[in-house]
Amino acid sequence: MRTRSILPAAMLLGGCALRHRPASPEPARGPAADSLVRLDQSRGRLTATKGPLESTLELLGPDVVYLRAGVPAVYGLDGTRDLLSAPGTVTPEGMAWEPLGGGVSYDLMAGYTYGVAARPSSAAVIELERYIAVWRRTRGTQWQIIAYAEVDAPAAAEATLNPRSFTPPLVTLPPARREATAIVRAADSLFADLADRMGVGYAFSSTIAAQGVLFGTPRLVIGPDATREFYEARPAATSLTWHPVYAWAAGSQDIGFTVGEYVLTGRGPSGAAVQRFGKYLTVWQRQRDGTWKFVVDGGNPTPPRGSDR
Repeated sequence: MRTRSILPAAMLLGGCALRHRPASPEPARGPAADSLVRLDQSRGRLTATKGPLESTLELLGPDVVYLRAGVPAVYGLDGTRDLLSAPGTVTPEGMAWEPLGGGVSYDLMAGYTYGVAARPSSAAVIELERYIAVWRRTRGTQWQIIAYAEVDAPAAAEATLNPRSFTPPLVTLPPARREATAIVRAADSLFADLADRMGVGYAFSSTIAAQGVLFGTPRLVIGPDATREFYEARPAATSLTWHPVYAWAAGSQDIGFTVGEYVLTGRGPSGAAVQRFGKYLTVWQRQRDGTWKFVVDGGNPTPPRGSDR
């Protein structure tokens, strides 16, 4: 969510919700969803056999959008390869991914997962981070990741990237897909407008799906009631604005995602205004009544425009 990177904290596996403690969401069942969850879980084994970089690149689609802390969103496989292979970037042996939930589209050709990644940092310490992955496949092919957000993960190492890697691509779509993509993007824009008019807490609690997941700090927040409480407990003297910069929708027009940028303005110890910048990945799902609500939301910080990174 758009507060995900404001305060660094380790994830608490035992605290997936606030006081209401709704049932923890589980991956959607069925052969397609099961194959997606199994592939997500297998990433640790792939890393051990093929190496961190190659095993990751093997799962990424050519038009992937990758969100890593410390740099803007990176678009395309070439730019992502440069990001992940930058000197000083290390995915340690023993890295493991555990999906906590997800779902698939009506046509079974798109899906999403989210979960926890365990990163061994020493012989006695394991650091936990979180992730969101959006997946796509075609008939007879394996699932590929087309959008990925690291949450609570280390910032990117110094990397020299082509500036075009930071620019969302212009994609030609058939009319139905173009319309669905526009609807998903509009849902995010309306979400931001609602936050401006009615307040961030109202906007998030009204826009999250019944079992939707918000990547709060430091816990997962599940559903409208817990989301409302989460924001009621936050300091009131903050301002949060955001806007989508890229959108995508499945061919069945029931699942999509947006990538965007946010600005959080608060007060520092001296009372002066302090701004924090970041980016987000939000997965949307069309509800039975035809409305779109988000099913998972998270992201990470980005340097201010004009900085060296």
